[in-house]
Amino acid sequence: MYGLMYERYSQEEILNWNRSKMILETTVTVSCTQWTYDQSVFVSTIVSRFNLVCGSEYLNQLISTIYMFGVLVGVTSSGAVSDKIGRRVALFVYMVVRLVGYAVAFPASHYAMLAVGRFVIGTGTAGVFLTTYVLAAELVGPRVRTAVGVSLQIAFSIGFSLTALLSYTVRDEIKYQMASMGGPAVLLLLLLVLLPESPRWLAVNGRKEEAIKILNDISTVNLTSLPENFTIDDLNEEGNGVQRKNFVDLFKSPKLRLRTLVIDFSWFTCSLVYYALSLNIGSLSGDVFINTTLSGLVEIPANIICIFLLDSPYLGRRLTLSGTFFIAGLSSFICVPLTIYNFGTASTVMAMVGKASVCMSFSVVYVYSAELFPTEVRHIGIGAASMFARIASMIAPYMGTPLNSVWAPCSSVVFGCFATLAGLLGLLLPETRGHPLLDTIDQAEQYQWRKPVLCKNKMAPVERRNADYNMNTVGTHKHSDGESKSPSNDENSNDANQCSRC
Repeated sequence: MYGLMYERYSQEEILNWNRSKMILETTVTVSCTQWTYDQSVFVSTIVSRFNLVCGSEYLNQLISTIYMFGVLVGVTSSGAVSDKIGRRVALFVYMVVRLVGYAVAFPASHYAMLAVGRFVIGTGTAGVFLTTYVLAAELVGPRVRTAVGVSLQIAFSIGFSLTALLSYTVRDEIKYQMASMGGPAVLLLLLLVLLPESPRWLAVNGRKEEAIKILNDISTVNLTSLPENFTIDDLNEEGNGVQRKNFVDLFKSPKLRLRTLVIDFSWFTCSLVYYALSLNIGSLSGDVFINTTLSGLVEIPANIICIFLLDSPYLGRRLTLSGTFFIAGLSSFICVPLTIYNFGTASTVMAMVGKASVCMSFSVVYVYSAELFPTEVRHIGIGAASMFARIASMIAPYMGTPLNSVWAPCSSVVFGCFATLAGLLGLLLPETRGHPLLDTIDQAEQYQWRKPVLCKNKMAPVERRNADYNMNTVGTHKHSDGESKSPSNDENSNDANQCSRC
């Protein structure tokens, strides 16, 4: 604000104000001390509550970065916590942590207090989501594990869309937080009593009787029963005797090093584009409530389609991941001329296409990562990739308005370059559909990833059976007579004409 003494000017000069003539380079400027905010859309926001304008405008993006840093802490800690005290108890702990964050953030009278509250909320939210994901995966069989995992993403998308409806109804920032976050968090805590503990975790930790009881309860609900020859040791059959490695082991062997770098970059790109689009919806053309609703709704069909593409004999994990990245990159590049020539609606539509595509990429990379990393480094590999994703999410708040202030379509160019490069790098990965999960790094280095073949009659994918692959002599095929032979082209052709359904 310019510190002018207006009594020095005549009424005519004020009415015909000419900035270039009236304001000189030597004119003194003073800081504003009070502001009047437009309340036509929102009664109050974080910006108006803490006056995050002028020289303090950067604090608006910083609060989102602090929240994402809390998410990073929650992601890195949830694995160790849930492994130590159990999935169900860990869920309770992180729910309480999140409620503590709400209690700090809601009545915050200072920005620092709000920042601490948002950090704690991010930690609790990440812990709740990832622990829920692990518990859901361990409560169902492998046949429906992909569908269950993607269904959690769909639930997330539905919740994202509902925030727009709630914010349209409740325009006050504090009341909105209490309605959208505090209320559901308390309800979720009460519903926790209905969740069973993971039978697999109980079995691993020697609580076999409790695991058997939970499995029997599940069988009763499903109107079935456990197999007669079932033993609790079957739950922990996969990965028995496997030695856990550390982060450095991800880079010691050439093939695993390449896959680790590609997966880490894929997670980084997914998180950067997804959260940048989500956090900067207000900068898109059109009504902010409609844009937010559409941004969440487009994820629902995208995730449903993703379930079928992942198991498609024509696409599988590899081509689905690269293809969705390419679509996200293309839509971002198309946004560049649309933004330059002010085609606001078309630019918003293409942004939604990019959001849906990168959402599918996110769903694919979750499943793909678990299948690419051997058991020895699966936990640390996915944890490292998730860490890169959280770093990207901390950068994402600055990828909208701050970056576009340099050049309007600048963020679209960045998104397009990252997504296209991620799609190209994804083509370097092997296809994992129809292949067994590997246990050791040596197996992952020597295993011959072959593309699943289609049955001529029913077009069903050929499943590579674990029993048909002798992991001690990689590259051999074990026949029914027990003799190990190197598979010839003829034998591969015979296998191609067989499938588990024929």
